[in-house]
This record gives sequence, C-alpha cells and structure tokens, in this order.
Amino acid sequence: MLVKGGEKMKLKVSVFEYLNQKVMYIQDVNYYFGIRDNFDIKLGDYELSEEEVLNIAKENDPEEYEIFINTSIEERINKINTYSIDDIKEQSSYGQFTLCLHPSRKCNLNCKYCFRESKYLGDEQLTFEVAKDAIDFLVDIYAPCASKYVVDLSGSGEPLLHIDLVKQIVDYCKQKRNEICKNIEVMFCTNLTLLTPEIVEYLDNEPSIILGTSIDGDQITNDNNRVYANGKGTYADIVKGLKMFKNKKLGLAVTITPLNQDVDLIYDYLYRLPNVDCVSMKFIRNFDGSKYDFDNFDISYLFSRYINLCKNIIKELCGGNFDYFEKLFKGGDYFGGIIYNNIVKSTYKIYRCDAGKSRITVDNKGDIFACSVMYGNECFKIGNIYTGIKEELQEKFEVVSVENEFLCKTCEINLNCGGECYANAYLKNSNIFSPIKKMCDLKVKLNRLCMTFLTLLRIVYQQSFIELVDYAFRVSGFESTRQDIWAIMTYLKLKGIQTNYDDILNKLNNYSNQIIGIIECIDEFLGKANLYKIDSISELLNMKSSLIMIKQTNNSLLQYEYYILKYKDYGKPIFQGMTILSDLCSDLELSQMVTDFDCFAIV
Repeated sequence: MLVKGGEKMKLKVSVFEYLNQKVMYIQDVNYYFGIRDNFDIKLGDYELSEEEVLNIAKENDPEEYEIFINTSIEERINKINTYSIDDIKEQSSYGQFTLCLHPSRKCNLNCKYCFRESKYLGDEQLTFEVAKDAIDFLVDIYAPCASKYVVDLSGSGEPLLHIDLVKQIVDYCKQKRNEICKNIEVMFCTNLTLLTPEIVEYLDNEPSIILGTSIDGDQITNDNNRVYANGKGTYADIVKGLKMFKNKKLGLAVTITPLNQDVDLIYDYLYRLPNVDCVSMKFIRNFDGSKYDFDNFDISYLFSRYINLCKNIIKELCGGNFDYFEKLFKGGDYFGGIIYNNIVKSTYKIYRCDAGKSRITVDNKGDIFACSVMYGNECFKIGNIYTGIKEELQEKFEVVSVENEFLCKTCEINLNCGGECYANAYLKNSNIFSPIKKMCDLKVKLNRLCMTFLTLLRIVYQQSFIELVDYAFRVSGFESTRQDIWAIMTYLKLKGIQTNYDDILNKLNNYSNQIIGIIECIDEFLGKANLYKIDSISELLNMKSSLIMIKQTNNSLLQYEYYILKYKDYGKPIFQGMTILSDLCSDLELSQMVTDFDCFAIV
C-alpha cells in the first residue's frame, strides 16, 4: 500500500476519450487502461487511491489489471530516478552509444528550411585522423561498456561529397569492431543526388552501412522545399536513386513543416516507394519567424491528420498488412516513438534524448558537443577527445530532466515524453531547460491519441494488438551486438585467432539453430568442437580450459545467454558475458556466478 506522511497516497488520474474509446491514465506511474462504455465515470482529472484505481482496472480491463498488479505501484514509482552519467553509461538505451561526425559541411542542395548555414557550424573540413581518434575515444575511453556502437555521418552537409573520407571511416570501424568483438555500424543520410554506379555498388554491398535519405512526400510536396541551388526540385532524382539499390533498403526522413502537415497522406505515399525500410516523420526545428517557424503549425489540423493516420493503421492491420505500420514504427518516427513508449509501459523517460550522455558529436578539432544539431555552439560543448570530458559542462545534460523542470513535473505525460528537446529549447528560448508550450500541447494530444489507439486495438482488434506488442519487443533488441557473434569472436581471440565480424555473421545466418551455427564456426577455425551439458559451476571448473557457456533464458527476446570462461593469473577462473539491454560485463569472479549454472559448454 502506498503511504506518504502516514497517510495513503493519492494518485493523479485522467479520464479522456478519443476515437469513441474512453481511457483512464494514471500519471504518477505511466499506466493506462480502457474504460467500458457503460462504466459510470465522467471525463476529467481525479485523485484516487491505489485501491480505487485497482478496482476500476479490474472491473473494466481484467487483462491489464493482471499485468498491473504484478508490477506494484510502489515498484513503478521507485523506478523513476535521476541517473548519474555513470548510470547512464551502464544502462543506456539498448546498450548502444552513438558518435556523430560531420564528414562534409557543404551540400549540393539548397533546401528552403535547412539549418546548414547556422552561425555555429563553421567551414573547416573533418580529417580522417580526427575521425579515427574520435572513434577510439568513444570505444576505448568514453563507453567501453557499450554492447554496440553507431557512427553517424549524417552531419550538416552531404556525406557523398567526401565519399573517400566516408570509406576510410567505414574501413576503420570494421577494423575496430574486429578488435573489440562488438558491432560498430556506420549510418548516414544522403540526398541520393550524387550517386554513381560505383558509389551505389559500394554502398549496396557494404553490410556495415545503414542508409537513409530525406524526402518530404509526393513530388509536389517535396519539390516545394527540397531543391537544388537553381531551384529545381529533387524528387525525381531521389526516387531514381532509391531504385538503383538492389541489396539494401533505405530509411526515409521527412521534415514536417507548417506547409506540409498532412502526415497521413505523406506516410501513405512514402511507405509504398521502392526499397524503403522505414519512414520517420519529425517536426521542423525552425524558430526564426519565417513561414517555416514551428509556431505556424495549426495544431488542431495537424492532430486531425494524426487521427486519420491511426485510422489508416487500424484498417491496414486488420486487413493483414503489418508492413504498413512496421515502417512507421521501425524508423524512429515521432509518433511511432510515442506508440512504442506506451506499449512498453515500464519504460520511463526522464530525459528527452541521449544527447551528451550515450550520444556525442565531435568536430574537426576534436571538440565534443552534446547535440549534433548544435554542433559548434559553445553552450553544448562538453569537452575534447584529446583532453577528456569536463564533468561540469556535461552535468547540465544530466540535471535537465522531467524531475527538476517545473513545467514537466506537473505534466500528465512527463514520463512518456522526457521533456523538451535540448536544441529546440535553446533555439526557441536560449535555454535548454525551457519547454515550448505549443510543442507540449501537441505532445499531450498525441500521447492521449496513442493511448486510445492502443486501447482500441487491444479491445476490438486483439490479434493485431498481440502482433504489434510482439513486434515492439523484437525491435527493442535490435540495438545490441549479437551475443552469439560476440561469444565466437571473443573465444577465438583467446585462442589467438583474429576473426571478421561480417564473416561470422554470414556463417551464422546459414544455420537456423544458433548452437549448431556456433559449433560449425568453431570447427572451421579450431577443428572439432564438442558440446557438454553442465549442471554446476564446480563441474564447469574441472575442465580447466577456456570455453563458451550457453545458458537458456526465459526471455522472449533472447533464447540464450552466452558467457566466456577464461583463466588468468595462475589459473584463476574469470567469466565474461553479454546480456541484452545491458553493458558488456567486465570480469566476473566465481563468487558472482550462481552455484547451479545449468548450461551447455562448447570446447
């Protein structure tokens, strides 16, 4: 029972209705459930006891009630904490850390709303030497705990203007990941207008590169904004570029502006284009008084288009077309992100994003900035790769959270939202602490719409909802290095054998059974590998040899966990392991492992 100051604590509750579905939302614990049409409760805000909330949930949504009581309110509230930077490094989203580099400051386009001419950005060219040192800093010094790294080359210009530098960075990332036995992906957004057959051949056949392109909708919508220096539209060349890829699909990045608010029509059009992996629609960052200024959005109209988008998603899901929603959900779309946060209800966002924590940006001098959008702005500078992070500069990106920003504290969706974008707050208010009211109003409306959308799916279209939840949890595991690859590479490294990440990945993809795949890989390098059933740690230690341990899990996302047993310092046993949604475990002593291990070992 929740108690505060000797009295039972009241919970803040909102009851609202969208799409003919009534929803109760418990603000304090980031939870909601559906309300039956005939249940006697009026729309509005309430303060209810834990017992009252549970009784309402039990009567209206028994399925959610069972989930609700299995994670107590006390547990949910206690999970809401402000983390230190060390905590963030150990518990970063999906164990992924990102380094942003700007290989080019120039661009062959002249998009009408572009921020590229910002006074902060400068003109000096990034060199390979600095890029290499930045990657080393990220992997070896800043975040050696990460289970995966991403090097983002999107920057403020067109990366293909410096394709040779891009290739150098990709090659070094491949070299580095083979050294550390963990995945390093390179991603960037290109406008596709500079493609040649040679460039396409390279990009299409390099598995470590993830590609995206910017496009704002159909030809008329796109060509009103995204143009060459001579004013000619880019749509035809973008679509031509998409069609040139044979092996790779690209993500589409859409900038929603006050001049193109029809998100339902934009998405419905774009998801059908050739070679599209996902679509991400995000709001413009302009706060300059121009026609593209965020303040010029018609929130009521924009919201009506999102209602239409929800209706389209339901229609397609119920018709068996899961691909329609998958491309929105997978792409880091603004509304797709809200849906994800509401599906994974135990997720609490006390920060808007990972800038300055599990994401850093490095310029041509090695200076480190928290946000790639504010690259060059001294307010966002937190250190240098050659001298290290300055804690007093980084600290402000730790303390800016929904727990200490007054307007966020009292907001009904603070734990789903995480607060205002640092860059937006600065551009609008010259203060990273300050939320933007119009943006806040929009996010509250979209969050409520999302709750209603998911409740409607769960109640009326149950099978579609089950598939959606299953997909959400599958997506959540995409951001870590594959454990089986890590285990093979680490084990072979102990044996003095340097392997290639792509080679191991390709070999494992030939086997539907992970264990057989691992055995076959080990066979290829070391000869016959054997599989043993291990019932206890003591039995394991009697083998006195380095080995791969495989433990079955109850995790629906992960069938097996992998550990490496090695010996050092005169036969002292040391364990290493990689677990999902966590960091790479450092050396673990025998005392830190359970007595009854119940696993298999490959030697």
